[in-house]
Amino acid sequence: MASRNNIPQLKLIYLDHHYWRAECARVALHISGVPFDDARMDYDGMYSSGALTFGTFPALVVGGKGVLNQTQAIARYVGSITGMYPTDPFLAAKCDEAIDGLTDISDLITATMQERNPQRKIQWRQSLVAPNGRMTMLLNGLETVLKQNGASPVPYVAGNSLTVSDLALWRAVGWISSGILDGIPQTYIRDTFPNLWALHVAIDQDPKVMDWKAKNPHHYRRR
Repeated sequence: MASRNNIPQLKLIYLDHHYWRAECARVALHISGVPFDDARMDYDGMYSSGALTFGTFPALVVGGKGVLNQTQAIARYVGSITGMYPTDPFLAAKCDEAIDGLTDISDLITATMQERNPQRKIQWRQSLVAPNGRMTMLLNGLETVLKQNGASPVPYVAGNSLTVSDLALWRAVGWISSGILDGIPQTYIRDTFPNLWALHVAIDQDPKVMDWKAKNPHHYRRR
């Protein structure tokens, strides 16, 4: 972890939502005790902030340096300053690989949201999570990454400790398994990808993650 005195002021811009793209960085900063401005805005506020280099969000404003867009760049930077990214180049690339895989999965689901017919939307998603579906293939890739790393007792992405990419997987699994996505069973990941589910459960029970959830009860209601 970088010296606290060397960490610039940080402002993370996103919706008031616990979607993995911003939440992985928020929680990494919280776990590490790094102060940041958790700037939760509506769409108009984000677009008028001047921080959306690519017209996409989240965005991380780094005091005295500039702004970062793109989930992967933000995750790597936050992971690096918090000590939650490997220094070994190969293990760092494995973290990148996991976040890139999640991005591909999210893009698949986002595409289905453009379908206005509820039945066709459900059918589309059912085809994605079928045994030979595209989403199943990508999630199997993430499952394989966890198996290949071989960490125990928690199947981390890279090495033997928690990284920001693990936090990304934690939130993505929570989102996919929440029941909010019609056509995707809540038990889909639990029943199909045991390592992904084990990682999710372990992180969900981490004391500092539980503290974060308690601070954001409107997103993390007890079930």
